[in-house]
Amino acid sequence: MYRLAILLLVGTAAAQFQCPPDDGFYVDPRQCDKYYDCYRGTQTEKLCPDGLIFDTTQGPRVEQCNYPFIVECPEGSSLQTPQPSGIECPRQNGYFEHENPKNCESYYECTNGLAVLRKCATGLVFDEFTGVCQWSHTGVRSGCGFVPEVLADGFSCPNNTQLHTNGQELDHARYVNPNDCRFFYVCEDGIHPREVGCPKGTVFNDVNLLCDAPENVPGCENYYPAEDVRSAKAGGLI
Repeated sequence: MYRLAILLLVGTAAAQFQCPPDDGFYVDPRQCDKYYDCYRGTQTEKLCPDGLIFDTTQGPRVEQCNYPFIVECPEGSSLQTPQPSGIECPRQNGYFEHENPKNCESYYECTNGLAVLRKCATGLVFDEFTGVCQWSHTGVRSGCGFVPEVLADGFSCPNNTQLHTNGQELDHARYVNPNDCRFFYVCEDGIHPREVGCPKGTVFNDVNLLCDAPENVPGCENYYPAEDVRSAKAGGLI
């Protein structure tokens, strides 16, 4: 009896849609990702891939599914049950916010359940409702915070300004690598770290923020064998 009631319910739902006289593809009036292929009086029910909805903007002759930020789904309409793939993809297809609510710059592009991490340009944040990056000052996202990039050795750029010996603020701050006299970190725009090495024969001086002779940097005087230092001096590096 219960199975019979389910079958009757499904049959009633399918019977609610009637193909118009003209052949074509028509969206279900109650479910945005369901549509019907109407051909010579025959009605075939179809379903868009999870995360996409049926696009009626091109007319009934075109069979096309699209992202919900491109095609409007009327309020009160339903969608198929989500088929999530990990934390990155709430649905199989679409553009979705990063799982860290403070990370407003990053987002995932999901295609058939496979996620690709994308990142907005500096000064922009991802808006899931439009599917594009928007200027952060427009207020489309709230609760955003500074999310530092971290190198493999654990270094991330300090959230502060750095002054050169001439008193000018550096656009790309420099920080010594405490484990190697020759190498140092450059923070591009203050937030994007990368490791840089001084020319052979020199070490990084964290006072003048330049590559310098080892004897001018306390603790790094014996970083190179004596012959390497002589070769560097002869080559005009120091």
